[in-house]
Amino acid sequence: MSAILQATGLGKRYGDEWALRDCSLELPAGRVAALVGPNGAGKTTLLHLAVGLLAPTSGRIEIFGSPPRRNRSVLERVGFVAQDTPLYPSFKVGEMLTLGRRLNRRWDGQWAEDRLRGLGIPLGKRVGALSGGQRAQVALTLALAKRPNLLLLDEPVASLDPLARREFLQALTDAAAADGLRVCESKGRQ
Repeated sequence: MSAILQATGLGKRYGDEWALRDCSLELPAGRVAALVGPNGAGKTTLLHLAVGLLAPTSGRIEIFGSPPRRNRSVLERVGFVAQDTPLYPSFKVGEMLTLGRRLNRRWDGQWAEDRLRGLGIPLGKRVGALSGGQRAQVALTLALAKRPNLLLLDEPVASLDPLARREFLQALTDAAAADGLRVCESKGRQ
């Protein structure tokens, strides 16, 4: 079984402080995995390195056999929901879908619209006017509509109420089962 995400001796330093140090891991194809650790353990840093938002200070990281900062084509196969589901609050939901379509060649716009309508999230409503659970569902929809082979989630349900958390996780489970999606989620430990 080949690894879809592999890190070897990976590290990221900011000045004299290490955010992540000497991290080695392998995520095999066909698996769902969770990164669990206390705040400050480097989970978010690892995910940002995996999607090419950060460059490693030491070591290497590969997705589908290529470094994400050197081979951006691998990023077309990766969906990412960052912590606090950052979206443009002044955009309407439909405008977020348009942005997704323009940025992703593998975009499934009809699926995204159908999913959001099924959740009762109006496409004409501003993202900033949505509840936290609705924003999380929009962020998940954006990540899934690009039809990724790997989905990386950075504590996506941490700020959600129990019902919104259950709906989010059910949608994630359904997507993984339907599409054979590989999921890697970070979870803080208190």
